[in-house]
Amino acid sequence: MAIYSLHHSSIGKSTQDEPYTASAHIRYITRARALSRVEGERMPTDAAEAMDFLKKAEDSSRKNARVIDKVMIALPKELDAEQRAALVRSFAEAVTKGKASWLAAFHDKGKDAQNPHCHLVIRDRNPRTGKRVIGMSEAGSTKLLRELWEEHANAALAEAKLDIRIDRRTLEEQGVRRKPTIHEGVRARRMSKEGRTPPSRRRSYRNQPRSRSRTRVVDYRKLDKGLSRTAYNKRIRMEAGSERDHWAAIDADRQRIEIDHLRGIHRPDLDDGLARGRRRKLE
Repeated sequence: MAIYSLHHSSIGKSTQDEPYTASAHIRYITRARALSRVEGERMPTDAAEAMDFLKKAEDSSRKNARVIDKVMIALPKELDAEQRAALVRSFAEAVTKGKASWLAAFHDKGKDAQNPHCHLVIRDRNPRTGKRVIGMSEAGSTKLLRELWEEHANAALAEAKLDIRIDRRTLEEQGVRRKPTIHEGVRARRMSKEGRTPPSRRRSYRNQPRSRSRTRVVDYRKLDKGLSRTAYNKRIRMEAGSERDHWAAIDADRQRIEIDHLRGIHRPDLDDGLARGRRRKLE
């Protein structure tokens, strides 16, 4: 069932953990194992050329400039690959007003076949004038993205003569009453399939660069109520009886995995041998 999921973040020249993180992000989202196709306008769609494009853009930007905006979107499974590509293209052109640069990397093969999504990179500058086009750093930009995606995705579903629609509203706003699922993780699901119960305990995680504190602590014992995370989510989905909830949980898990990888993305100017080793870990 088509689900709504859109995550918006940015990479700034002064807020990134390492130089050229925007360029490294292109390398990550276009890795061969995950990539099925690339679309784009007003910037190269070849990975190496796109990386060089963003390096030059970063070098020419002021010291506190925003380099790119990143938008990760769940794509409707009910549409075929060509329909999904057309949908993303129409959305990206609407967002950029046909003036700013964008590139979209599609992940919908292998383990992503049941959870198709795309990574959209937006450079909010007119390549001809160098001026901002959209105002992605302004308040309300994420809300605008969410509204436009709902509009374009539902138009594509209607054009395909499908009755389903996506809804950007929260479950509470939609009048859906159920407990939210919690993050499981690939390892926890694997252990559950093998009949093992993952331990529920307090865990420490590293925060994003520039956060007020370097780490945060999550007490999973208070979240999973004595059940393994997989069993807890399964019980909630059974109570809700909703296929939408099932796929939403899968999408949320995949989104967290992607974001965790991007937080630790390597610098592109590291030693080649070390870079290859880190790439293998990412893949």
